[in-house]
Amino acid sequence: MPKARRRSAHRSERFEDMALPDELLGVLAEQGLERAFEIQSAILPDALAGRDVLARAETGSGKTLAFTLAMTARFRGRKSHRRRPLGVVLVPTRELAVQVVDTIHPFARAVGVKAQLIAGGMNIEKQADAVARGVGIVVATPGRLIDLAERGALQLDLVETTVIDEADHMADLGFLPDVSDILAAIPMGTQKMLFSATLDGQVEQTVDTFLVDPISHETTPVTAAVATMEHHVLAIEPSAKREVTAQLAARKGRTLIFTRTQLGAERVAQELVEVGVPAAALHGNKQQGLRTNVLAGFREGAYPVLVATDVAARGIHIDDVTMVIHVDPSDEVKEYVHRSGRTARAGAAGSVVTLALPHQISKTRRILAGAEVEPSWVEDVAAAEHPALEQLGGRAPSGEPAEDPATVKYKGAPRKLDLNRTSGADARKAQERRANEERRASWDEPAPGQGRGGGTRSGRGSGRDGGARGRGAGAAGAREGRGRSDGAAPGGKRGRAGGTGSGRGGGRPGAPGRAPRRRGGR
Repeated sequence: MPKARRRSAHRSERFEDMALPDELLGVLAEQGLERAFEIQSAILPDALAGRDVLARAETGSGKTLAFTLAMTARFRGRKSHRRRPLGVVLVPTRELAVQVVDTIHPFARAVGVKAQLIAGGMNIEKQADAVARGVGIVVATPGRLIDLAERGALQLDLVETTVIDEADHMADLGFLPDVSDILAAIPMGTQKMLFSATLDGQVEQTVDTFLVDPISHETTPVTAAVATMEHHVLAIEPSAKREVTAQLAARKGRTLIFTRTQLGAERVAQELVEVGVPAAALHGNKQQGLRTNVLAGFREGAYPVLVATDVAARGIHIDDVTMVIHVDPSDEVKEYVHRSGRTARAGAAGSVVTLALPHQISKTRRILAGAEVEPSWVEDVAAAEHPALEQLGGRAPSGEPAEDPATVKYKGAPRKLDLNRTSGADARKAQERRANEERRASWDEPAPGQGRGGGTRSGRGSGRDGGARGRGAGAAGAREGRGRSDGAAPGGKRGRAGGTGSGRGGGRPGAPGRAPRRRGGR
């Protein structure tokens, strides 16, 4: 039977009126933060008191800062023990782990606590050495944390606060069993804070199993997160999709484009570069250093357009994204909400544009109705010169190839980053792609008297990637893998033979035991 959860009243207040140490107030002042967001005002009193917290809040609501302040205030001046952290933050992806640890660092330094990133795709020996020297807070993907525990490089018996961030995304990717293994190794009765957009299914089971008398904070319904944005749907012809995408991407401001597949992300980014719009792709099949570099460049404003898959961009907070473009429409309401939530964060303005091919219109209507938004629909967009594009800020790109952002190293990228393998835009390949688009567009046109209308071929071609994928490209552009917490390449190995890791860590105190399951790399 689910536990009864008390709800608290919410009211926004100034940080200086809260029970926060002066060191943290100083960092907040340096960052220009004076007044707490709703979720921060709601969570902080209970979190500072050591209570278990269950929070459901809209995307971009400031929950990362909420648990950062609570943990660093609690561990202020505390001694760090070798291999035994005091706080653990679990996140589903490497990119989100990097973002969270970057948020924690200035506050942790101010109170004399060390924070350490633990995620796959990075040197595990360096991470083990850092934990061995003693850290107060670890921010980790579940798979890599279990790897270190099995090696004996990390123990969880002194953990006092555990945060599970993006729990619903953990469930979507199949990581909650690993999260449960970790929570089972942490002393019962210690503080746990769980953040999730939805509180059902496996998430509900995790709450009932591991949280003790949690106080629930639900600031805003999930669907309301997208209600404050401007939503637009352009019903476009397949032949116009590439030009319409380029026209919107060439607008002023920072733009985030979503595609269904890794191949689609690379294709759209390269086509934009070729027509003069600097853009880079972010997806799970990129080497970690390149992904970090791409994000660093986009964050600092070195280029205006990021093309990403859902898994790679989930939970990433980048300031001043003023438009989200669904080049491939979402399949689910939750997916639409989280994609769209990359703009209009924390009350800022933002627009969301969905490009719908003829066979995608009915599904798009259903998704938007489920998200409880009323978009403006523009029918029959057959060319980039349509007046609706100008109203959305679109403008014609220069037509001259731009510098490919993927070939530039940015501040914040790994020191050792080999960009020599990155060839950048290729005019010959672009010409071949466009020729293939024209051929596939002809396939999708029904013959007179026949009701093919998109037929089986369109599902393989223009329906999934806007008409730019070949039949043989389907496997290479398969949808992002669902069994990885650190964004490793699909089907990638973890560098450990057989089951030797779990054999080493099975009886170690403070280490999570790994259940005998394999869902692919984490």
